[in-house]
Amino acid sequence: MEIEPLNVAIIGCGVISDIYIQSLQDKFKIVNPVACYDRNADKMNAQAEKYHLKALSYEDILADSSIKMVINLTNPAAHYAVTKQALEANKHVFSEKMIAVELEEGQELCRLAKQHHVRLGVAPDTFLGAGIQTAKYIVDKGLIGTPLSAVVSLNRDFDVYADIFPHMNKRGGTLPFDTGCYYMTALASILGPAKRVTSFGRRFRPERIGKRVDKPWFGEKSEVEDDNIMAAAVEYVNGTLVTVHFNSENILTEVPQLDIYGTDGILNMGDPNNFDSLNYLQKSQNEKTAFPFTHGYRENSRGLGAAEMAWSIMKNRPHRASMEMAYHVFELIHGMYLSAKSGQIYDLKSTFDQPATLPTGYVDRGFWGPTQESSLVY
Repeated sequence: MEIEPLNVAIIGCGVISDIYIQSLQDKFKIVNPVACYDRNADKMNAQAEKYHLKALSYEDILADSSIKMVINLTNPAAHYAVTKQALEANKHVFSEKMIAVELEEGQELCRLAKQHHVRLGVAPDTFLGAGIQTAKYIVDKGLIGTPLSAVVSLNRDFDVYADIFPHMNKRGGTLPFDTGCYYMTALASILGPAKRVTSFGRRFRPERIGKRVDKPWFGEKSEVEDDNIMAAAVEYVNGTLVTVHFNSENILTEVPQLDIYGTDGILNMGDPNNFDSLNYLQKSQNEKTAFPFTHGYRENSRGLGAAEMAWSIMKNRPHRASMEMAYHVFELIHGMYLSAKSGQIYDLKSTFDQPATLPTGYVDRGFWGPTQESSLVY
């Protein structure tokens, strides 16, 4: 099959850009990174030289008709403005999580994508990896029966993380948005849309002092701008009831939990922030058993969602890391905060179509046949 790749530009040359560019250059034939931009000229030029890209201004990228897609890897506060400019320039956009900071911003970006007849995809794309695709296979095949309830628990120490990446203590960057979105996106891909949410929140030790001597904010005071401890209950449209626990003021050692309880079994999913988390299936009167991966992409494949979107553009089909699902998860997390502040149940207003599972059985660079990317064609 003749493949004409989409030329893409990387916007934001920070830490996450390395794995994105490596994946896009090494794993996928459907995308061709050609340019990059960052407000920090040193970072931009370093990545351009390292990966043989053109270092261009954002204006030049948007004006270049040969560049069809923008990959937005800026910090969350910049997502809205960067994505909006690209959509208005009739570029497809794949954005790092989350879609924006404010609900109204996310709504506008979805509207602009439709208005300009371009695609908008949003991370996290780990749900397309081996771990979560296998979990979806387990549920879809009825191996735990009918899903009835689930438990999400995530702990981190943002006294350390946010001292490295200060945006994590700002609005739209706290733990539910920054890392909780991996958990809620995994559940969305498996269970479908949520119906309503109620929650309690707490802002613990709101004032911080920079502790890293290698950072310019060492010794400076800053503020945690939103609740950093949260307990929530979510009712999904399919009837599944989910308990959610987020705590960013705990210990550095993470103990992730994402379990789904069904009529005929329990699924322990592991960490949805990874592509290769092993699933464990517990059946009645049996030992908990590791379930073999049914899908590819076990290695770190950030950018998988962008590549799958590019294939979807070529094939004229819906892409899996859709703006509708991304906005729904975004609204759900906002709903947790709104419920905690108001003391009222929040009814979700958005919905989405569950993304189809990727085909099974594809392996990486095997001499015996198709590569993993072949699974993205379908």
